[in-house]
Amino acid sequence: MSGEAGYRRDIDGLRAVAAAAIVFHHAFPALLPGGFVGVDVFFVISGYLITRLIAQARDTGTFSWGGFYLRRARRIAPAYVVVVMATVALAAWVEMPRLLAQTGAATAASGLFVTNLLLLQTPGYFSPGAQQNPLLHLWSLGVEEQFYLVWPLVVAGLSLRLVRGARAGLAAALLVGSLVLAQALVATGATTLAFAALPARAWEFLAGGVLALGLVRPPGDRNTANLAAIIGGLMIAGSLALLNETSAFPGLSAVPACLGAALLIWSGSGAAPGAALLRLAPVVGLGRVSYSFYLWHWPLLVLAADVAQQPLSAAWRLALMGMALILAVLTWRFVEQPFRRGSLERPWRRLGLMLLPLLAPVAAGALLFVTHGLPGRLSPAARALADLEETDVNPARATCLEGQDKAGPDACRFGAAPGAVGDEVLVWGDSHADALTPGVVEWARRRGWSVREAARSGCPPMVGLKIRLSASFALDCAPTAEAALERIGSDKRLKLVVLSGRWPLYRGAPPFYDVNSPRVSVEAVGKPGFKPSMTASLRATLEAIVRRNPNVRVLIVGPFPELTLGAPECLAQVKQLGGRAEVCADVDAELPLSRAGPAEDEIRAAIQDRGGVAAVFPSETLCRGGRCLAMMDGRPIYFDDDHLSASGARRLAPGWLDAGWAALETPHP
Repeated sequence: MSGEAGYRRDIDGLRAVAAAAIVFHHAFPALLPGGFVGVDVFFVISGYLITRLIAQARDTGTFSWGGFYLRRARRIAPAYVVVVMATVALAAWVEMPRLLAQTGAATAASGLFVTNLLLLQTPGYFSPGAQQNPLLHLWSLGVEEQFYLVWPLVVAGLSLRLVRGARAGLAAALLVGSLVLAQALVATGATTLAFAALPARAWEFLAGGVLALGLVRPPGDRNTANLAAIIGGLMIAGSLALLNETSAFPGLSAVPACLGAALLIWSGSGAAPGAALLRLAPVVGLGRVSYSFYLWHWPLLVLAADVAQQPLSAAWRLALMGMALILAVLTWRFVEQPFRRGSLERPWRRLGLMLLPLLAPVAAGALLFVTHGLPGRLSPAARALADLEETDVNPARATCLEGQDKAGPDACRFGAAPGAVGDEVLVWGDSHADALTPGVVEWARRRGWSVREAARSGCPPMVGLKIRLSASFALDCAPTAEAALERIGSDKRLKLVVLSGRWPLYRGAPPFYDVNSPRVSVEAVGKPGFKPSMTASLRATLEAIVRRNPNVRVLIVGPFPELTLGAPECLAQVKQLGGRAEVCADVDAELPLSRAGPAEDEIRAAIQDRGGVAAVFPSETLCRGGRCLAMMDGRPIYFDDDHLSASGARRLAPGWLDAGWAALETPHP
């Protein structure tokens, strides 16, 4: 049927387009960078269908609150619970404790349909940490169900006799208000809030809702319908091709995809519908299983990558898409369909029974979270390897990095004789400097020197900077830098300052593949919005050091290659599941070097023609022959994917510092 009442094949076809865009984007993001707008298309479709159902029932006096929510539960809950619990079971087999605890939090949130609120606690949907969550995609279901807790009540108000004639216009006003809010959030940098919060997404549902409320009449002829379908299709296609994860999204940048979806829906609402392609049997068939297809695809991709401990090949990603489609068909046939129809008598009682299984994800997720990922399920050998992330670290990490504000004046001094005043070496930087410190201490011990650590997580060893983690939160690193400079100026014994940091982080360097890498922006203190280059900030820092202490020498330790796996976790997984430990030993060098290289170039530019300063670059030691080492002689040299382990630092840093000190002792031309 093509009229307003009844089944619309073209809408199932549009569902197929939306689902295919999302799945293909997740499997091959470089080939379809804007595929994430498939969710926006889904929102428009959902807004149209549900608003039409509610409005028609209101107008005929047949609307039932219990009946409405019972239908929604029958449509959403059965497949949802099956996929979530299957994902939890797979994750408990595959994931190591750190990741499994995070999956547990997402699982519990999914049972309450608040996964989008959990997403608000991250740097964003596209952040690497979020992308490793096998239930991340359920954020959209959270937004949708939250909308339908509110929207029936709003439609009831708009359907009152006094305002019924203007309800489409009033809904359009709500649409505009939500869109303005979304754009304002995007413009102020609150993109995660705009992306995942209902108030900023409501306008997308309303884009379909105003059509269902009759804001515009259906097209009067086939030519008009076809023209609308062509324009709508081109708008969606343009969004798929032109948007990417760096786009200021959603806000106004989501309008073309949503308007395109609305045009396609409108083109099929008249007596002579357009968009014939959307009514083809294979397209409609994919649309019918699109919900389960969407549910299955993301957990398969994420957990398979976790097992592989490396980027999946194109063949594997295609195979996983095929597996997701097969599971979707089976889920549609044996889970979705049996629950779709049934009696609507005593709807609230039936609704309670339908929602009861959602307690299973809540309970399972809470168990995983409070037990920190069920470490007891691991063999002793696997658990010992997984624990290296906590045990093979700087012994002073808790005091000197995590609790530096409470540390005593001598708590972060190493190798100093009792009562001695001053230290020969100062290590200044962020958590990477803290990770390097055991190796610096080992090097200094051989010379009879003492070392002081001045590290603060997230703060680079540079002056005058504020590190913005989100629109509403920033680290003011200037006081930390000033304290380090004061130490440099006052310590007469000081011979060497070692600057170490996660340098690529502070220049926003893509690619963003590291699961522990937040996206930050660097601002100059007192100059909101001004982002100095790393070269300029380093030069200013070196000049500040010289002013405080002209005799001290400076050694910059360049970026540690940021790996695509964490060796301890990888080894633990291999020990637990079986496999070859060799997969944990090294990684392809392309991504680590593409991220480290630009930062190394900026360091070189900052020290050019400057005496008393040298730099060493760990990538020259660790990345050779197209591979970057994660292990040496069977032992991890990192405790995660980007921080040196304490044993790794003790092994590697003395060689780097020997080379750097030799360069510093060589007369500068």
